[in-house]
Formats: sequence, structure tokens, C-alpha cells
Amino acid sequence: MFQQCLQKIDANATRELASLGVPAARVTDWRKGRRLPTRPQALALAHVTGADFNELERELAGLEATKDAEKNHGVANLMRLLQLSGRTL
Repeated sequence: MFQQCLQKIDANATRELASLGVPAARVTDWRKGRRLPTRPQALALAHVTGADFNELERELAGLEATKDAEKNHGVANLMRLLQLSGRTL
């Protein structure tokens, strides 16, 4: 869903996001994989793109946990346990 939202961001959406406090440079960071949206930014992104905020937030939490798992063995173990139990973030 996050990638789909990014694909919907055109010049008008970029201006609308900026009016909501999300600078164009931040959108570039998302596209280049340098950052993920904060919760307020995700809310603005969902509003502008028409995405379901709860679904977007869930996906972003999973992406963040996956990234954290690369550096943190505790998070990596937790994610494995969740997968083994059939649950995901």
C-alpha cells in the first residue's frame, strides 16, 4: 500500500502534502528508501492519496520492524516468533 500511495503522488499531491506540513524533500526521502513517514505524515499521506490510514500504518509498522530487525536481534527474534505463530505486524 505504501508504494501505491507513493505512485499516486504527483505535483498537486506534493503541494497538498506540503500544505499539511510534509515537505517535498520528505517525499523524496520516502521514494528513495531513506525514511519512512512518521504517524502524522502517514495520516497526511493517507488523506491525500485516499488510502486507508489503518492499513497504511500497519504496513509502515511492519516495514519499520523489518528494518529494525536488521540491527536488533531481539526484534528479529520477535518477528520470527510472530511468523511462526501465523501473525504478522
